[in-house]
Amino acid sequence: VLCAILVAVTQGVTNGPDAEATQLGQIAVILIWAEASIAILSTLYLLFGDAGVIKRTEESCYPIPSEVEQRIRALQSLDSLKNIPGPQGDIRHGSYCVRCLVWRSKDAGKVHHCNVCQRCVTGFDHHCGVFGRCIVRNNMPCFLATIGMMFAGMITAMLAVMSSTAVNPQQGGGGG
Repeated sequence: VLCAILVAVTQGVTNGPDAEATQLGQIAVILIWAEASIAILSTLYLLFGDAGVIKRTEESCYPIPSEVEQRIRALQSLDSLKNIPGPQGDIRHGSYCVRCLVWRSKDAGKVHHCNVCQRCVTGFDHHCGVFGRCIVRNNMPCFLATIGMMFAGMITAMLAVMSSTAVNPQQGGGGG
């Protein structure tokens, strides 16, 4: 929505009926469309791209630690269990998440169980309430690009408005 507003403002003030086509206005239009495109593509990747979720596979789920297996077979809760460290020297089985029931690799970087998503993710930074996704190493560039393009778009639209009023000062609405 913000992209559409900023593009409309920039297009409107640079291509309006009274607007003189200036080089600065043309640059502003190109910039605002580039910024909007980058923001949209980055947002799409944030929403649908790889969020570093550790997928449940045979390799990531097995072997089930004996303590977990015993509780599952006895239909007991796993709530009181803490994550179980893997065998010494085994990189692939770094720790076993007792909430997701997956092995988390030691070489995967910063691995974290997100309490909002209820998933284990690699390269965790934070859970974003705006996008409803974990922000991790894989999608961090897109997260930063989306935020950066918001500010760049606001600046571009503001400069377009200022340049159009400088070129056409009589549009101020005064009259007398």
